[in-house]
Amino acid sequence: MRIKICGITQPDQGVAIAQLGATALGFICVSQSPRYISPERIRLIIDQLPAHPLTGALIDRVGVFANVTVTEICQVVAIANLNAVQLHGNESPEFCQQLRAALPEIEILKALRVRDLKVLAEADAYANLIDALLLDAYHPSCLAAREKPWTGQAYKTSVQAAPGF
Repeated sequence: MRIKICGITQPDQGVAIAQLGATALGFICVSQSPRYISPERIRLIIDQLPAHPLTGALIDRVGVFANVTVTEICQVVAIANLNAVQLHGNESPEFCQQLRAALPEIEILKALRVRDLKVLAEADAYANLIDALLLDAYHPSCLAAREKPWTGQAYKTSVQAAPGF
């Protein structure tokens, strides 16, 4: 099982979470967010993370983005030493394809804000372009990752009961 803790802003947070066994740290790369952290600060935290005692590998390092360019994402990935990108904006399948071409070794996660079953039907368009799909509850007053990266709201029963989910 993967456990990702998001909103890391301090080195001691990152180290403690890694030592407690989380498998991924999430860094908010959306400048409008109160939990925004610069690529240079992310790198400072990552450089202090301990390696896994058995594998020697670093914990997964995920940058959370919304509605920025492929170039901007690539720059942050390089500066911060990220190994995964989580997209929480209105990124299209075509955008994800461009990002995959630019960052072939980086894991790509795409969040979809589920307002109705139509969104779930559109998820198929991302199938071969991303590594993981996150379903986030739709909230009309916020763009995921801008004000509330995850709304914490429950999905409607009709969406939970959708065939195949």
